[in-house]
Amino acid sequence: MKFIKTLLLGFCFMIFNQAFGAHQLYADIDGIKIPYGTKLELSMAQNISTKDIYQGDLFQAYLKKDIYVNNKLILPSKTIFRGRVTDIKFSKALSRPAALYLTLDHLVTKTGVQLPIESGIASNFEYILKSDGALTTNGNYFRAVARDVKNAGKIVPRTIKWGATSGDNLFKGAKFIFVPVAAIGGTVACVGSSIYNTVADLFRHGDEIIIKQGTDFEIILLNTLEIPS
Repeated sequence: MKFIKTLLLGFCFMIFNQAFGAHQLYADIDGIKIPYGTKLELSMAQNISTKDIYQGDLFQAYLKKDIYVNNKLILPSKTIFRGRVTDIKFSKALSRPAALYLTLDHLVTKTGVQLPIESGIASNFEYILKSDGALTTNGNYFRAVARDVKNAGKIVPRTIKWGATSGDNLFKGAKFIFVPVAAIGGTVACVGSSIYNTVADLFRHGDEIIIKQGTDFEIILLNTLEIPS
């Protein structure tokens, strides 16, 4: 019985020693820290479009510039950053645009070690970056109608200019005949175009979000990133 107790105590001591030793080994590893709030410039490694991407899809980006801390290179350019599509809202009828949520969640060091990161997109990619991290456009049905009416309104000045130019090419004073006719025709075309597009906007989908390979953008670190030395 005494032998069994001794054996059990020895076994427990061995486990404790291994656990404590492992903890000490981890604690003694010094790393170089990049503080939270730091912005890193990346380049997109592939095309991303709301036309053909889904929630959970993975993507990659590359670090644009070397990162130094205390004059020591800790992250060379071309360091791989990997992320995923955390959410997506597809474009819909009534000219409602798509919305895309991207997250970079880890990087790969030059030694092949994967380090988790917490980050947020800090660039708008020429889109609107909302407070919840969504990339989208400021579109809806009423904005689409306003845009179409504005574009249709350009028809009248163009037709009047055409009437003046064409009339002068035929005979002197002909523009006084052609301009009123062109203005009437342009007005009819303007109204027709506005009506057609206003109805069509009810069924059209809104803008897609398209990010091309090689597009530069920034992320911001949301916690301190420690790079093993």
